[in-house]
Amino acid sequence: MKTVDTRGLTCPAPLIRTRQGLNEAAPDEAVQILIDNPTSLSNVKRYLTDNKLGFTVREEGTLATVTVSRGTGGELSANEAEYCTSESLQEPSGSRRTVVAVTSDRMGSGDDELGLKLMISFFRTLVMMEPLPSAVVFYNAGVKMALDDSPVLDHIKELADRGTSIYLCSTCINHFGIRGRLPVGSFSDMYQILNVLKDADHIIRP
Repeated sequence: MKTVDTRGLTCPAPLIRTRQGLNEAAPDEAVQILIDNPTSLSNVKRYLTDNKLGFTVREEGTLATVTVSRGTGGELSANEAEYCTSESLQEPSGSRRTVVAVTSDRMGSGDDELGLKLMISFFRTLVMMEPLPSAVVFYNAGVKMALDDSPVLDHIKELADRGTSIYLCSTCINHFGIRGRLPVGSFSDMYQILNVLKDADHIIRP
């Protein structure tokens, strides 16, 4: 059994370590995840449920031990059914077209350093969404997040490799003079960007 210890870590690190542990484990190897905060526990349970992985949870004080059963076909046992509450339920994959609109190289306002940390955390978590967004649109200062030295470039590339369309505002690119520094995504005019947003069932603006 593989053990993933997330004690002392804050969101989204426990979820990221859980994903890494599951990827590193053998196909039939059980994975045990140690979690010591309720928010991370909720997120991990949702992630496992979304990916149809059977699991059990044992709680002792502030410590929760999540055991993921491999090779179960994703079916939840009767003892695990209590975790299929409203927090874990989503519409079926593919039923909604979600688009992420990135309008800045910072998340929120008030402190630029904090805003950058939040944006990095947002993209680190975004690649674990199930299902992934159908598209991510970058405009205004948001196009800077797709630069060749961006701290989230690898996550944007992962989204593109897994089928998420990446749209970059050409007007914004020309304004900032960064046309030669964008290794991923397609340059788009306002008509295309408007139609991507118009056709979305749900728009997320970090």
